[in-house]
Amino acid sequence: MSFASWQYGFLLASAFVLHWMLPKAWRVRLLLAASYLFYAAWDTRFVALLLASTSTYYLCGLAIANRPLSRKKVLGYTLLPGLWLILCFLVNFQDRPVPAIGLLIALIFPVIMLAAHSTIHRTTNPEARANSYLWLALVINLGLLGFFKYFNFFAESATSLLNHLGLEAGWTLLHIMLPVGISFYTFQAISYVVDIKKSKTQPTGEFTIFATYLAFFPQLVAGPIERSTNLLPQLLSPPKWEIGHLHTGARLLLIGFFKKIFVADNCAILANHVFSTHSSQLDTAWALIGVLAFAFQIYGDFSGYSDIARGSARLLGIQLTLNFHFPYFASNPSDFWRRWHITLSTWFRDYVYIPLGGNRGTKWHTIRNLAIAMLLAGLWHGASWTFVLWGAYHAILLAAFQQSRSWQQLATFGRLYEIAACLFMFLLTLVGWSIFRAESIAQLFDWLNALSQWNNPAALDWYKPSRWLWLHVIPLLLLQIATFKHDDESSLGHVHWALRGFIFLLIFILTATSMANDKEFIYFQF
Repeated sequence: MSFASWQYGFLLASAFVLHWMLPKAWRVRLLLAASYLFYAAWDTRFVALLLASTSTYYLCGLAIANRPLSRKKVLGYTLLPGLWLILCFLVNFQDRPVPAIGLLIALIFPVIMLAAHSTIHRTTNPEARANSYLWLALVINLGLLGFFKYFNFFAESATSLLNHLGLEAGWTLLHIMLPVGISFYTFQAISYVVDIKKSKTQPTGEFTIFATYLAFFPQLVAGPIERSTNLLPQLLSPPKWEIGHLHTGARLLLIGFFKKIFVADNCAILANHVFSTHSSQLDTAWALIGVLAFAFQIYGDFSGYSDIARGSARLLGIQLTLNFHFPYFASNPSDFWRRWHITLSTWFRDYVYIPLGGNRGTKWHTIRNLAIAMLLAGLWHGASWTFVLWGAYHAILLAAFQQSRSWQQLATFGRLYEIAACLFMFLLTLVGWSIFRAESIAQLFDWLNALSQWNNPAALDWYKPSRWLWLHVIPLLLLQIATFKHDDESSLGHVHWALRGFIFLLIFILTATSMANDKEFIYFQF
């Protein structure tokens, strides 16, 4: 169920009306039902995976805090994935059969969890017991993520390596579908149990509350990756109705759809053309147009999604975390990652980089920790060597910035130097986006080859495509210039109400009359 579909509009409108009509005690149940309906619309079978993660982290979170549930309740909660798959098998939702191996694993899952909980519970050392419950949650859910997202990637890579060495691999690759949003809700659940272990948060004893926290539909499939310290309290104490919820929610929805439909989908036309065309038919101008188009496509697509998610949640009285803050105005690599996909970058900082030692050791230890965090961040984005290379590239930029005092001080020398630093960082970001967009190493080199062809007679004229690009980028840049000094990219509260109304009307017209066909959000694949 895409945000740009009428089905989502109907779901959100229904949830909005019913949410404020129902008593507070029933609101979370409504949100949970809407969230599972939203997720089931993608593929009903994947609901079993979400239930498996939910039951695992709910039970282990309580056990880490020394509040383990009885064996009967452990069995009851862990039976939910299997019961759901049995229902899918009997009803055959969406004409998608349930794999026998999946049903078998779902039915074995309660036995494994019950045995693990019983064994760990007998541990007398409280610290060792809490660590064991933490590792149980991590192993099960990272195992699910690794299997569905990376099994074929590593199997295909091993096959290619063996073939290169003259050996023939005899195994058969599986056809594995990637469950939408699995990377996001897995990371959100990990932060929950780790924060409980570090005494930064307390687990909730209400399964409905926790299930809603993990499956909250506005941010389920592509973030923001919410911390329990932000979202859980809002679910435990439902907010009161304020007209500001409607105003802010509608504004965020409008800006989000503007970024997605008008900016991203139209820029995608040029980016897709360049990265799917052989370099023999391109030149330097086309290569630059392609990577610029992709830079604004991925920004408009993902920040637009985040704004729609925040707007949807705000209609329900819930405030999600800010995920983007003018990333292309960043003056250095560290600044970029404080502005781009903020909830993911802070997740890797808090749960990978700092636990590894952060910058507390020698400079080589710092570089090592940066490299590990960024390589994992690259691999998180997708099962491809180009994503690993993209993570390595940003690790090099971060390490170079940390070790270069001149680069660190560049933006402090004056306004012109600050602008130069931003332009330099934007050029470095474009190089990274060329790596990210390429579907293979070969396609990346093909783009680099096109970049080196200053005057290719076989290339089409690039003048009209460049006008198309700026036609859809300049309105976004003007909006960002108008809101740059404010925390929120969509905030126009400082503008006179008449001018603000005109701007919103213009944005609505541009979005409603966009010529591009609807395209799926990029980050749904991650």
